[in-house]
Amino acid sequence: MCHSISVIATEHLIHKKETSLEINRVSAMNLNSTTIVNHSSEHNDCGITRLTGNSSTPDALHCQDISLKSVNVIVSVVLCNIIASGGSLGNTLVLLVIRRTPNLKTVWGVLISNLAMADLLVTAVAIPLVISVLTQGFVPLCTLNTSMFAAIIVGRYSCTASLLILAAMSMDRCWAVCDPLRHKTKMTSSKLKAILLFIWLTSLILPILEVALPRQSPSFLVLRHLRNSGVVSCYVAIVTSGFVTFINVHCASSRISDLHENGGNSHMYADLRERNKQVARTIGLIVVVFSICWIPVTFISVRFVEHYSMLHFWTVLLGFANSAVNPCIYFYRQRSYRQALKVLLRGSQSCSSFTRPPRYSDQSVIKN
Repeated sequence: MCHSISVIATEHLIHKKETSLEINRVSAMNLNSTTIVNHSSEHNDCGITRLTGNSSTPDALHCQDISLKSVNVIVSVVLCNIIASGGSLGNTLVLLVIRRTPNLKTVWGVLISNLAMADLLVTAVAIPLVISVLTQGFVPLCTLNTSMFAAIIVGRYSCTASLLILAAMSMDRCWAVCDPLRHKTKMTSSKLKAILLFIWLTSLILPILEVALPRQSPSFLVLRHLRNSGVVSCYVAIVTSGFVTFINVHCASSRISDLHENGGNSHMYADLRERNKQVARTIGLIVVVFSICWIPVTFISVRFVEHYSMLHFWTVLLGFANSAVNPCIYFYRQRSYRQALKVLLRGSQSCSSFTRPPRYSDQSVIKN
């Protein structure tokens, strides 16, 4: 009898210990859940970022949307509207003038028209999509947003094409100024079409891969490294071409001035020297504006790879502004283009009557 009572007491104690251990385990789980909820609430209450996605994954815990203050939303929307309207108008005028004026359909003119099309994608498509996102009050880096994804793809596509075309224009101008005869015979329409086809296809593939690949995958990291290297390479090509063109033009102008100082055609050589200086000033302005618009974007993207901030946001808008400034540089500074624009704005039926001869040696109509 005593033995039975002892066994029952022992079983009761074992059951009591198991119940106590189960209660402690449940309490620990509840405590961990409360800690996670409080962690999310702290991020939500600060008004700067908000966590999205499944909290059980490390990537989701580090994925943050950027919240925008009302002042930032208003200022950015106003700036985007100015860039979109002004840039779309300017680039459309560039395309119309080149299309309606046969004498402007040169290598330089074809490159300008392609640059205008790339810039028109930024000002007429990408920026309106960005405006629709900004009105929500935050930059959806983690939240699935169709407008944001479309803006990223179109923006990167057009910006990559613009950058490559800018590099091609600078190198073409350098070649035309340094060796005009070889440029005139070697740069045919078929070669130009091949270059432009490569530019547009490359510009389309890169943004699609960047959006499709997981952000933490090795392939994405390699692609991002290639993109940054490509941006730096294009910038180096633009700066180098501009510097070589500037030096070559001024050296050639000095030689012309020395050789024909006492000649009877001093007025003609003075006009040639002035035109060459105009080319050098245009190249210099291209390099300066390009540097102002794109160096901040490149530096911040390389320096702050993992942390998107308001610096990224404002520097991207500065890069978009380059698409609105380009028509002023590549179109309105050329006298022949300005005169063709006047003919277009006066409502003439065609600009084909505009027969002003080309100003530069590379301005002949491209050959097949």
